[in-house]
Amino acid sequence: MAETITSAVGAAGVIRFNRPEARNALTDRMLEEARTTMESWELDRSITAVVLTGNETAFCAGGDIKNTASSEMATFEKYRYRHTQSVWHAFMRYLAHYTKPVIAAVEGYALGGGLEIALRCDFIVGSETAKLGLTEAKLGLFPILGGAWSLAHAVGERRARELAYTGRRLDADEALSLGILNHVTPPGGALAKAVEIVDRIAGSGPLAVMALKQAIDRAGRQSFDEALTEGGDLSALLMFSEDRAEGIKAFLDKRRPEFKGK
Repeated sequence: MAETITSAVGAAGVIRFNRPEARNALTDRMLEEARTTMESWELDRSITAVVLTGNETAFCAGGDIKNTASSEMATFEKYRYRHTQSVWHAFMRYLAHYTKPVIAAVEGYALGGGLEIALRCDFIVGSETAKLGLTEAKLGLFPILGGAWSLAHAVGERRARELAYTGRRLDADEALSLGILNHVTPPGGALAKAVEIVDRIAGSGPLAVMALKQAIDRAGRQSFDEALTEGGDLSALLMFSEDRAEGIKAFLDKRRPEFKGK
């Protein structure tokens, strides 16, 4: 049985984690399937953004350490594998550089590695059932998917310290107040809200969205002067696009633009 289920819902490409018997705990196969699908959608102009989701009880409850290639390796072999062949690290690096928006739609548990993946998405929509936490320390483990970095960037260093040290779980309202969630929906509504947002993004020029994503990704390492310079470069590239001409013409004609991503 496939460990992910994929579908296109309007302009959204939806990837649903599909290990309900294990609360969608991560495996190598699950992440390989997700990446393969994302690769096929990156150049598909009918897909505006990707939504990662789970089922009604769990987005992803963390890593399934019994079903990874490194689970039976000796310490030094595991160290080498992590640096050269780890499917998990490769997926996180791919996710970090994906050119289209990626939204996490969370129902139920997003713990450990599940939260780490959600935090590396562009943003997260959660339902009232969402329970989120960087819980590795409670098992004597370390968040290997960059969770400490991602959490600190999401909520600030001091809040991240408390949450990571204690492994405390957040409910949807607290996660919203901390800025981890962008929206909270009634139970069962996270995916529909994420798809609604994707449909809104689809009304923007896809090349402009791609450039904006790059600019925001770079913001944390830039001075304002560098942002002005590099932003000017991105703007200059868009001047050669058909979409820019179409957007301006549509504005003057008082109609909705028909962007083609060219």
